[in-house]
Order: sequence, then structure tokens, then C-alpha cells
Amino acid sequence: METVEQAREIILKELISDDQEVRAEFIKLFEADAKVFAGAMAEAFIGWRALDGEVKGDERRAHVSALVHTAIALHTLSLKLLLSGQTVAAGNLFRQVIESIALALLCSAKNLDVLSKFMADKYSSTKAVDAVLRNSKNLSLNEDALEALKNSQDFYHKYSHITKMTIAVGMSFERQGDLYFGASFDKGKIDAYAKEVSGRTALANVFPNFVAGVAANVAKW
Repeated sequence: METVEQAREIILKELISDDQEVRAEFIKLFEADAKVFAGAMAEAFIGWRALDGEVKGDERRAHVSALVHTAIALHTLSLKLLLSGQTVAAGNLFRQVIESIALALLCSAKNLDVLSKFMADKYSSTKAVDAVLRNSKNLSLNEDALEALKNSQDFYHKYSHITKMTIAVGMSFERQGDLYFGASFDKGKIDAYAKEVSGRTALANVFPNFVAGVAANVAKW
């Protein structure tokens, strides 16, 4: 059993470590996926730049632009956290990505009052994804983008609350009985990691369409 001093060192190491060894293991497996992700998100970022260039002091447009930028930044950080061995944190953040995308789409729609409510702090983002699915025909979304959003919502709903999956993240599947404290790479969970990376990459591939959809909606104002 650890002493208090040994436990303190374990916790301190987790607080200040950059987890290079864990990240290196993930990059060995998923570097190609990261490059695909980066390419798609770069296209989305350039699309956002064009959208942001049309703000020109308009507060309503600025809110929509900020939501799109937030979605891009959070999605990138979510994959970074995953590739750093922080699976639960990455999943929780990805849920915010989905809500940011949905909220940006709703706020961009001329015939909805979501933007006004959001600006007045009277709209809950937890409603956003379902609202997008109900209003998809009016939001300039193609079927691939809509399907990606729905799949992401369904998969990452489980990160909203503590589950057995959350507990399992701290348990080694490779070496039965071992426990992880903080960042980890477990060879027994490679299939699960691959599914996580694939889901993020699939969403990244339709991200440019989300941005284009938001821009098309705002252009109708």
C-alpha cells in the first residue's frame, strides 16, 4: 500500500506531466487519421474565416461566428485529448462540439427565434441537437451531415453521466487487475480507441458542410 507521500507524488505527476509516452502510442496507430482530420478541419476553418469576415460589427452575426469557431476549436481539442489518453474528458468535450454545431445552425436560421433567446441567455443548448433534427429541412444540411450529427449525439450521450464505461477507462484490459490514474494507453482497448477516432474523423469530414450551411443561412438574413 502506498504511503501518503507516494500517493502525493502519483497525483502531482499526473498534474504536471505531459504524458509523452502515452501520446506516442496513440500517434503510432492514428497519425494517418489525425492528418485526415486536420485536412477536413482546415477546410472548415477557412470557411469560418469567410463567415467571420461578414460580421462587420453586427452583434447577431458575431454570435453565430463565435459558435462556429467554438465548434471547430473544441472538436480539435477533443481529438487532442483522445490522442493524449484522456478518453473521458475527450468524450465530454465532444458532446459540447455536437451542441455547438447544432446551436450555430439554429441561430443562423432566419425563421427561428433561437438566436435571440440564446443572446438573452434564455435557450438551453441541451435542446439544440433535437431541434436541428426537427428543423433539418430549413437549415441547409445535406443527409450526410445530418446523419453524422445524429450518430454523434447518440454515441456521446453516454458521456453525460457516470457509467460503467467511465469506470472501465481506469481499468487495464491488457493487464487484468491493474488500474490507471490519469492518461493511459491500453492495448486491450485499441478497438474502442479506433471507434472513437473514426467517429471524430467522420464528423470532421462533414464539418465544412456544417460551416457552409451556417453561412448559407446567414446570407438569407
